[in-house]
Amino acid sequence: MDGRPPLFTPATAALFGELRTPGGPDLVTGSADHFARGFEHTPALYPFLDAGTFGHSGAAGSLGFADPANGIAYGYTRRRFGFPSGVGAAPENGRLAESVLRAAASL
Repeated sequence: MDGRPPLFTPATAALFGELRTPGGPDLVTGSADHFARGFEHTPALYPFLDAGTFGHSGAAGSLGFADPANGIAYGYTRRRFGFPSGVGAAPENGRLAESVLRAAASL
């Protein structure tokens, strides 16, 4: 728009989605975690996503990710903590994210 190249390019998205720390223990949750450059490597949690997907889960079950290969972005927040730990993605995120991916594929 202003004649300058975009800051966020497909090459940048590929770097963000590249797995960097496979399966190391998360110091907060104690569970096995997978990180890319500054983001969680979301396909480790949701294998139905493209390998280049990146994002992060948060308190009370929230989750956000970008799946550049499928052209989708997903964001989910909850009003209340709905599960014991309150840390990480809520259990319903898998079903919701898979539904979003199926809906996007049908367009």
